[in-house]
Amino acid sequence: MESAMGRMQVAERGDPKQVLRQCAAMGLDLKTVSFCLGVHPKTVERWLDGRSDPSEPAVRSLEKLDAICRTARRLLKPAAGRTWFAAPNKTLGGEPPLALIRRGELDRVRTVLGMLEWGIYS
Repeated sequence: MESAMGRMQVAERGDPKQVLRQCAAMGLDLKTVSFCLGVHPKTVERWLDGRSDPSEPAVRSLEKLDAICRTARRLLKPAAGRTWFAAPNKTLGGEPPLALIRRGELDRVRTVLGMLEWGIYS
């Protein structure tokens, strides 16, 4: 019963399948997502297969990653989004957003996307 409840929460919050679909649309692969979450790619595969559930910290990171990819999809066409994630960004100290995502620095990437959304040069 506890496992079923955990799965219900995951489906509502940070559903790995949904997040990976959003990420894939922006050119972020399973390996990048797993680095971002601080887990092995096999762990993410187990989440996708329903063999295990993400921990609470992983769910929070999945939610942030989902928000990043949804915002990027809303603001940028897929090809432009993939380029944006890979290109050096002055606001991020010359690093590409993808590098920060791989290190789990999701809040910094969300901030820059928020700036773009509000029309602030970044």
